[in-house]
Order: sequence, then structure tokens, then C-alpha cells
Amino acid sequence: MEIEELPDLKDNIEDYYEYHGVPLLDYVCDVANRFLPNLQQEPMIESRAPAIFYNRYFESKLSIEERYQKHKEFYISNESFESYKSKDYRKLDTSFKEKFLTNEDLQNTIEAFGLDVNKFWYLLLFVYDYIEDIGTNAPTLGKTVIEDINDLTTNLSEATSITLTKGNRKSYATESDKTINFINAATQYYIKAYNSIVNADLTREDKLRQLKEIGLDSFINGYTSFDLKGSYLDISYKKWKFAEMFQYFLEDKKATTIPDKKEKVSKDKWMFISRLIYTVGYHGKEYNEEYDENGNKKRMLSNLLRRYSQEEFPTVIGHYCMS
Repeated sequence: MEIEELPDLKDNIEDYYEYHGVPLLDYVCDVANRFLPNLQQEPMIESRAPAIFYNRYFESKLSIEERYQKHKEFYISNESFESYKSKDYRKLDTSFKEKFLTNEDLQNTIEAFGLDVNKFWYLLLFVYDYIEDIGTNAPTLGKTVIEDINDLTTNLSEATSITLTKGNRKSYATESDKTINFINAATQYYIKAYNSIVNADLTREDKLRQLKEIGLDSFINGYTSFDLKGSYLDISYKKWKFAEMFQYFLEDKKATTIPDKKEKVSKDKWMFISRLIYTVGYHGKEYNEEYDENGNKKRMLSNLLRRYSQEEFPTVIGHYCMS
């Protein structure tokens, strides 16, 4: 079996809407619109993620010199080649393609669900690439400046002293109640003024004008901060997000019996997702086996997700989100 290649559109990534017309990306677009909506579009429908994925797919076939020239051509990068090649670049990983194609149990289930194996391959590749993007050295989302100031005022109301440092040295300290109360009152006044303006039914221009009058126009978006050192998601979180995305995709789909198929074909969606997790390498062969040695149905994935059911997924921002 051979996977049908994506057509080479030779288009700039900015024309992201055109990628939604590529039939082989139908499944990718469906999932991307749900999990990575285009926040700059009204209404928020067509995601930019399929365009990013498409370009990463073709970039994976290029040498670093060819990739650099492409980035220069489309004004994605104007840095020197020496600077460009020194950066970490996570190439799109397609190393599990043969594992996907030769897993007979998995292929039978794909057929039973009536899915197009070519479109499904690109969906699997997209979901895996997205999770590796947010799970490998991705910046984490920090507090906004406004949230930080709110926390400051909360603590100021109970503070008995304030100490400022410059480097490792103390530069200022006070235990004056009047000074602390004045700072607290001034901070709360500006927070209240800021909130009343940004939450008012005004145009962006009017909000900017009013914020400028009190010297807060640079904070109109709250200044979200990012920890650019990044983080690495535990494999359990990767399985969690992977399963969530495929649960959504399979939600309205139902498997049917394959005529003239002698071997038993699994129609279990959890088993389907488990075998995909095995395919991309997030777990060993246990996730590919439906029953244990005693003939009992394995529930490793459902048990894992049940364990995390009361937790919130870590807040991370990947390149699919920021582009």
C-alpha cells in the first residue's frame, strides 16, 4: 500500500484558506478547526494550522540550505544562513509510516470505520506533529501583567513591609503603613480605571485614546507573558491530548462489519486510539493488543484518562498556535 502524496501547491503560507480545499487534508482541517481555530478571523472558522502542517510536510523533504532559501523567498526569515542553521529545528517526523501501513489490525479498523486511509494518515501525522510541538521545548503561558498587578494589590492589602532589590542587593525597604496604603490605593485606582475602559462598549481606537490619557495604552492587551525557556510534557499528557483529539474526530463515526473478512476486526474506539498511540511510539505493544493473556479486554488508555479526569491540561503554546 502506498500513501497518496499531497499536491505541491507552491503557495505562500499566508494564503492559509486555500489549504482547506485540499481533499487529502479534509480530516486535518476538521480537527484543526476544533482545536486550533483562527482567532484572528470573524467568525472563527478556518484554522491556519493545515497550512503550517502542509509547509512543514514539504520542508521535511528539503535540505537545510533549501529550507533557508524558501524562508528568505517568502520573507519568513531575513537572518544570515549561519544564524539560521544554528537554531533548533524540529523536523516533521514520518518515521512511523511503515508501522502504520503494516499494522493489519489497525488498517482493518480504519476500513471498518469507512475512513480514507490517505486522509487518515495525514491526520495522524498532523496530530502527532502538533503534540510534539507543544510537548517539546514549547513556551508556557504565564500571567498577564494585569493578573500580576491584581495579585500584587491583594498582597499589598495585607503587607506590613515592602522590600525592593536591584540584582542581589536591597535597594529600598519600608514598613510605613501610610506608604504601603498609598501604593495600594494608587494601584487599585489604576486597575479599576483600566478595567472600566477595556470592558466598556467602545471601539478599540476609543479605548486606546482613553487609556493613553492615563498612561496605560501600552497595556490594552494585558501583556501576556511567555516562558521562552519552554518545557517538556510528560508522555502521559501527550497521550491525553492525542486521545482527546481523536475522540473528537471519531465522535460521530461508527464502524460496520467488513464483508468477507475472516479475522476479527475491532470496532472499539478506545482500542482504535490505543493502536494509534502505539503507532506513533507513545507506548509499547501493550497498547496494540486488545486482550491480555487471560482473554480480558485491556483498558490501559481509558484507565490513564480516568486518572487525569480531575486535572487541567498544562497551558502550553506551540508554533501551530502562535503562527
